[in-house]
Amino acid sequence: MRVRALTAVSTLTALTFLGMVPAAQAADSPVPAVNGVTRVEKLGPEGLREMAAAQADANAQGVTDGTAAGGRRVCFQAHARSAGWTSTICTDQSGFTGSQGQVDPIDAVRFSVGATGGMDFNVQLHWANDGTGAEGHIAPGGAVEIWNANGNVLEAIHLWSSNESMMAAAHVKNVGWKGTGLYSYNQWIGSIGEGRWMEAFWIHI
Repeated sequence: MRVRALTAVSTLTALTFLGMVPAAQAADSPVPAVNGVTRVEKLGPEGLREMAAAQADANAQGVTDGTAAGGRRVCFQAHARSAGWTSTICTDQSGFTGSQGQVDPIDAVRFSVGATGGMDFNVQLHWANDGTGAEGHIAPGGAVEIWNANGNVLEAIHLWSSNESMMAAAHVKNVGWKGTGLYSYNQWIGSIGEGRWMEAFWIHI
């Protein structure tokens, strides 16, 4: 797995600045694969603008339904292998990122965490063939792009927070939408060990 930071700094500095440090492993979660493909690099201006615009749009809309106390918010965007970057959605908005019915797997994702509210947000990805990567923390105001250096597609996402519960679901190949329909501080969405890629997902807090 690779992680590209939204700042033009060295790998070690970017990891420290964005808080991309290993977080506590969830009970019963898969052991991260040691595949040596995690990197931190600069994200281009277009990606910066898209994620910043999503946060600004959500602020401008003033949506209160589902907005966590203190204004906590996470915005997310999926890259479909054929279609490219799809819609950017935030946790206080309806909709999903990715695609349905297009047989187009996700092969990269972006996350940005709102600067207010002190949201503790951790993410971990499971890739076809490469397995589960290390869990990383994205600090408030931080934003990252994550993709697989070996060109493999996404199968599952682990979401974890110490101070905010989340509800999420994933659209899985040949299955459709999968989710618990419950708010949780620690959950996986998608599939592991079934050979089914993820095509879309949403997160709500």
